[in-house]
Amino acid sequence: MRGCSLEAYIEEPGLTEGQRRRLRLFQTVEEAVSRRVERLCTSSEIEVTDAAILVVSPAARRALFRIDARGSAEAPGASVIVDHRARLHEFLHAVLPPMDEAPFDPYVDLLAPSPPQCVRVLIVDEDSLTVLNYGAFVVVNLDRREMPKA
Repeated sequence: MRGCSLEAYIEEPGLTEGQRRRLRLFQTVEEAVSRRVERLCTSSEIEVTDAAILVVSPAARRALFRIDARGSAEAPGASVIVDHRARLHEFLHAVLPPMDEAPFDPYVDLLAPSPPQCVRVLIVDEDSLTVLNYGAFVVVNLDRREMPKA
């Protein structure tokens, strides 16, 4: 029996090679994403289930952000955006709108909160988009004024 790690999940037989490639891309930023989610949720009113992450591969960055990479050295890693799921939904519609003939909104998952203690992650590369729920985040705010006195 395999553990419940992302690495074990990547090896599931039902995944396509593209999905595996996007999950491996996410692995390269996984620690930084966790820190940023914790920072976002402790420094703002955003609940963990309302946080969303967009991970963009270097190849997709040119198309998504309409960057002309001629003559410039492209950053080697993925780009990461962490924000409230509704704002990320609006952002994606603005920079990468669905095709008119699309049968559904590819970002619709962002409109609903994630399962408890999870964040929604969208991973974009040059071929496609993978959406997953990631985590089990527990964010605790400690306010000394609300703590019982010993």
